[in-house]
Amino acid sequence: MEIVYVSHWRFPSEKTMSPLIMKTCEGFARSGHEVELLVPWRRNPAFHGVDPFSHHGIEKNFRIRRIPVIDLLGVFPGSSSFYILLASFNVSAFFSVAFRRRALLYFHDARDAALISFLRRPMTLEIHDFYKSRIEALNRFVFRRISGFIVTNRIKVEALKNDFSIPVFRMLHQPNAVDIDMFSIDISQREAREKLSLPLDKKIVLYTGHLFGWKGVQTLFDAHQFLNEDEILYFVGGTDEDIEKFKIKSEKLKVKNIVIAGRRPHAEIPMWLRAADILVLPNTSKDEASRVETSPVKLFEYMASGRPIIASDLPSIRNIVDDSMVFFAEADIPSSFARAIHTAFADPKETDQRVERGSREVQKYSWEKRNAAILEFVRSLGFPTKP
Repeated sequence: MEIVYVSHWRFPSEKTMSPLIMKTCEGFARSGHEVELLVPWRRNPAFHGVDPFSHHGIEKNFRIRRIPVIDLLGVFPGSSSFYILLASFNVSAFFSVAFRRRALLYFHDARDAALISFLRRPMTLEIHDFYKSRIEALNRFVFRRISGFIVTNRIKVEALKNDFSIPVFRMLHQPNAVDIDMFSIDISQREAREKLSLPLDKKIVLYTGHLFGWKGVQTLFDAHQFLNEDEILYFVGGTDEDIEKFKIKSEKLKVKNIVIAGRRPHAEIPMWLRAADILVLPNTSKDEASRVETSPVKLFEYMASGRPIIASDLPSIRNIVDDSMVFFAEADIPSSFARAIHTAFADPKETDQRVERGSREVQKYSWEKRNAAILEFVRSLGFPTKP
C-alpha cells in the first residue's frame, strides 16, 4: 500500500511531534509499505544541513519530499505568517497528491487536510492536540471526509463521539508510543553520570522536554525552595529563548539547586534519564491541552527508563498510569511536588515496586504494537494493508 503522510512541521525539529511522525512512517515502511512524508520546504536555521533521519535516530526506509510554500516566519514571526504558510502548504500538498488515487493520505492535523479533503480520498487523521479550532466549521467540514481517526486518549474519543457524532467504528483509541529499547539502556547510574559529568554525591531530580507554560515547568522550578541541600533540579531541553529566560531567572534569584542544562541531542536523553534519581512530569491543570488532551510521550520515555516518576494528578496522565506506577502530586502546587519527591526517596521498597509496575505497563506502548494496531484498523475500514 502507498501511504502519504502530510504534515506542515519542520524536519528535523526540536519539537516532540517531528520524531513521533517519523517513527510512524518508519513503522509503516518496516511493514513493507511505500511511505512518503510530504512536508513544506521551510526555513530551519537551527538545523541547517542536519539530516532528519540521523538527528532523530530514524531508519532511512521512507522518503521525505519537500514542497514549496510561502514561509515568512523567519522574517515576520507571528500567527499571520503561520497561516500564510499553512494555506500555501495546503495548495502545494493538494496538487502533490491529486493524481495519486491509490494512496492512503495520513494526517496528524486537520488543518493540513482542509483542501485535500475535497478529493474524497481515503484519509486517516491522528488526533493529538485538541481537535477544536478557532474555525469550528473547518473541523466539521474535514471530519466528515475523514475515513478513520487515531485518537490518543479516551477523553478525546468521547468528545469526538458526543460533539461531532463520529461513530465509534471510525475511531481507534491508540496512545502515543516509545522506543523501549532506546530508553531501557544497559548502563548503571554511576556510569551515566560520569559520561555526562554529573555529580555523584547528589540526588538528581530531572525534567526533560520543552519549557512551555502548559508543561508546568514553573511549578517544578518553584519547588526548589522545598528541597534538601543534597537534592538538585535539572532541566534538560527547551527552545533557545526559553532556556535563556530560565537561566536569567535562576541567576536573578541566586538559586543554587537548579541546573538549566539546555537542549541536548535526542539520542542522549536516555543517558540523562538513567543518571537521574527521580523524573518529573509537572503538567499544569490550567490548560486543556495539558489537563485532558495530551498523551505524553515523555511519560512513556520515563516509564521505559526504569526510574521513579512524580507526575501531576490529571485525567490525561491517569489515562495511562495509576498510583501503583507513579507518585502523583497536585498540579500547580510546588510544595506538593516536593512532598512527592521526598516520599519517593523515603520509601525505596515502595518506589522500586512502582518502577517495576511502570516498566511492565510500558511494554504495551511500543512503536511496533502501535503501528500494527493502526494498520489493522485501516484494514478494518476496508483499505488494503498488505504491501
